[in-house]
Amino acid sequence: MNILKHWVLKQWVGPIVAGFIVASLIMLIFEWINHFIFPKPAGLDLNDAAAVRAFTASLPWTAYILVFVGWAVGAFEGGCTTAWLAGEKQFGATIVLAALLVLAGIFDMVTIGFPTVAMALGILILAVSPFLGRLALNTFEKKKRESMEKSDQTS
Repeated sequence: MNILKHWVLKQWVGPIVAGFIVASLIMLIFEWINHFIFPKPAGLDLNDAAAVRAFTASLPWTAYILVFVGWAVGAFEGGCTTAWLAGEKQFGATIVLAALLVLAGIFDMVTIGFPTVAMALGILILAVSPFLGRLALNTFEKKKRESMEKSDQTS
């Protein structure tokens, strides 16, 4: 039983949690920077959902650009991290990571009142970017192997 627990943690839980943490931290940094560009009003009560949604609705579309860039970069790097740590199980682990990011993103977007078009774009970014990160990691690893094989052949 211990071997099974170790395998599950190493191949699934650990890589997914690590990828989610990496993605979340990067997204938080981008969103934190965005708060300096588009600060919340001084009297805004963050516990008042209607006031938060009204503030979000009043933002120009440019307010979402940095958020979406942060989501894309974060999900991409989270996908790289998950794929790198998951080894042979990287595709399945990346699916789970993408699903978790999409669910968290939907919760976030509904809670603060994103416009419908922005929600659709956000879901697309969060669903696709982890797989692009996985693809980039695999491409890098393949080129690295080919380079090492070439150097071994010339030696």
